[in-house]
Amino acid sequence: MPLKTGYLIDKGWVCWLQRASFAASADYLCKEKCNEVRNRAEQELARAHFEAKFIIDKGATEAEMAPIQALLRKSQWRWDYAIASHGATFHAPQEVTRLLSHSVDYAQQARLLIARVAAKHGHNDAIPVPDYSTKAKAQAAIGLDMQKLNANKQRFLQEIEPKWIAEAKKNGKLIEL
Repeated sequence: MPLKTGYLIDKGWVCWLQRASFAASADYLCKEKCNEVRNRAEQELARAHFEAKFIIDKGATEAEMAPIQALLRKSQWRWDYAIASHGATFHAPQEVTRLLSHSVDYAQQARLLIARVAAKHGHNDAIPVPDYSTKAKAQAAIGLDMQKLNANKQRFLQEIEPKWIAEAKKNGKLIEL
């Protein structure tokens, strides 16, 4: 027996009945809009973290940092929650955008407090932020020693992983496809 159109509408299946090209373009538009806000949230968060480090180095106290860290945490959590689901930009674009806009707001509030603390400690100019426009520059900006990390990874892959695989095989815990 064929399903009635009203049944499908009631069950929320209408979007799956539309032409694939329409669904693909709608998906693209949703992702594009959500990614625009995501990019803004990421920029605000990155700047806020670098600026927070700057004022810590200038002598900000734990008491001065506490509200800033609370705002950064709220911003980071909302950003993480919003982007953790790969399908959310299609199925719930308004909710993703809402969460990301809250992330931007909390990061901006943190940056405002950071500017006030910086001024209190004698810094009234723009807070310098390193160039983090590429992966390599971002890694360098936060002090990652990529040569050492890559060497450790290679050692792990060559020395430790084979032992784990051998032990798993011996104990019947490895399924080979």
